Amino acid sequence: QAIAKSIVLKRSDLTTGFVPHKPSDAARPRGARCAGVDETDLTVIGDADSPDFSRDAAGVAVGSSASVYRSLRESNTAWRRAGTAAAVRCFSDLVRLTAPAARKVKIVSAKRIPFRAGSSKSIAYRVVATMDIGGSRTIRAYFDAVLLRQGTVQASLVVTSLGRAVPLVQEQALAGVLAARMAKAAVPTGPVA
Repeated sequence: QAIAKSIVLKRSDLTTGFVPHKPSDAARPRGARCAGVDETDLTVIGDADSPDFSRDAAGVAVGSSASVYRSLRESNTAWRRAGTAAAVRCFSDLVRLTAPAARKVKIVSAKRIPFRAGSSKSIAYRVVATMDIGGSRTIRAYFDAVLLRQGTVQASLVVTSLGRAVPLVQEQALAGVLAARMAKAAVPTGPVA
């Protein structure tokens, strides 16, 4: 747990104007096609979520999480699943199904995007959607998920923005913070007494 908590984003990692909110602990919504990335057969020995940080004036929200798997084999298994089309479909469904019903979210596209995060292995997805904002007006929304891995430790960064996507260079900077913390995290390998 201590390792996972040491990795996630802190308020000091962000620019001024971001406000922390307690992360949602809601269960996965019904209807999300996430069977292909199910991890009930794997053991996570450490898990932490950052607060959800939002900057309403800019229409941007950022959150992160970190997990420590019991073994390198289990981390490998989780990582393989995260790189599949099923993972992209799951993320798209989560975006669509967790939005308030009044927003009438329509998915425009959902795909993997190129992403580099220093020495960490990385996978990134982007879901683009339209959302009703009142009357007949809609706005485009961008949902980016970045997954990072070093050994038995994996972290995720989720960035949501309205109107235009957050520049990848800014997301790479935040991912770099997570990657640096992952590199410092001392996770024992081999037998543990």
